[in-house]
Amino acid sequence: MKHHPSLFDARTLHNDTRLLFKLKLLLGTVCAYGGEVPLTNVELAKRLGTSSYRVSVLLQKLIHEEIVYYDEYGRLFFKQFVFVRDKEETEKDKLYAKNFVFFVSESFLSEDRNVQRFVLHYVGKELVYIPGNFRWGYISDLYGPLGLLNIRTRKEALKILKNASKYLKMKIHKENFQVLNVHQEWLDMGEVFSEGAELWVMKQLRKHRFCFEFLSRKAVWQVAKVMEDYYAKFGYEYATEIFDTALYNIQKNKMRSQAFFKMIYREDDEYIISDETNELDQISAYFRAVMEAAELNYAVQLSMDLDGINNKKQAAESGLFTSGQLSNVNQKLIQEANLQHQIVWDKLLRLNQCWLNRFRQSPDWFIQNFYRIKSLPAPILEIKQEIEKLLSKRKAEDMKWAL
Repeated sequence: MKHHPSLFDARTLHNDTRLLFKLKLLLGTVCAYGGEVPLTNVELAKRLGTSSYRVSVLLQKLIHEEIVYYDEYGRLFFKQFVFVRDKEETEKDKLYAKNFVFFVSESFLSEDRNVQRFVLHYVGKELVYIPGNFRWGYISDLYGPLGLLNIRTRKEALKILKNASKYLKMKIHKENFQVLNVHQEWLDMGEVFSEGAELWVMKQLRKHRFCFEFLSRKAVWQVAKVMEDYYAKFGYEYATEIFDTALYNIQKNKMRSQAFFKMIYREDDEYIISDETNELDQISAYFRAVMEAAELNYAVQLSMDLDGINNKKQAAESGLFTSGQLSNVNQKLIQEANLQHQIVWDKLLRLNQCWLNRFRQSPDWFIQNFYRIKSLPAPILEIKQEIEKLLSKRKAEDMKWAL
């Protein structure tokens, strides 16, 4: 995950303390799929060198500003991120800001707040660090009631530009200025790269009782690659549920999963990578197969849940016309059953749509597992029709060749 350029908008940084801004940068660095932050408040506080109480107070402020939120399960999500796959994207809707180390250096944090805001705005929001990118600005746009910075005069603006030139290569003219780049000495300090995917996978492995102290970090990244692909194609909720189901299935059947354990419980330097063999790729291939199998198990479990809800609803409906307290209880049960039914139904509909997208790319897996898919309930309808069409087409072609 990458930082969204809006995080560095000078207009949003006016009231940020040092610690609050450092927390924003940290959240952008550790957030993972869907913006989920896989660290606890205690872990965030440890990284910031402060108390968990202080972090909780700052998070409440960010909730008020709609920068973070908690879901119904108590998971923390950071909104100002950009999901970028494999290589750096430069399309308009994929631009992201780099998190340079100098942003949290003592030298930079000791500068006047308006100098900090100006530098962050032009490095993070305007330049978004595309090679060769530059930006023009009008000095008059920096001050006054509608100015970018909370200053009143041109004299103050010129002083800020002068101090900001310590960090930025700029040309300052009578009415405007041009920001060209960041001075090399600050770039040489490096940048902070996202670790959200690794932290998220480790959190899930820990939840499913994997011995993560003995896990290869390279193996964790191979597992994260599969999750990244699912997230990119199917979204956070579906990918997360399938990922959890896959880990549960591995731990449930340890005899069958010994091969996977042998792959991941190794030292990083023990993997063989050559023209003939790539043991790291074998990890991702194995886990992808487990994820695909988990999709079927997930669908079957949802189908069983749907049957259970329907049975509960029918039992309640059979006693609906009895008088007194029993009738009221049954009405509540029916309402709850209807709500649960809709939740499960929607999940099956989403699974059907995800499968349709995959089927168009690679239908063979669905054909191999059609005997299980065709037993699934009504929401899984279109994918069954598509499989049947393809099977009929292949059968017709086989008959044609036979003649």
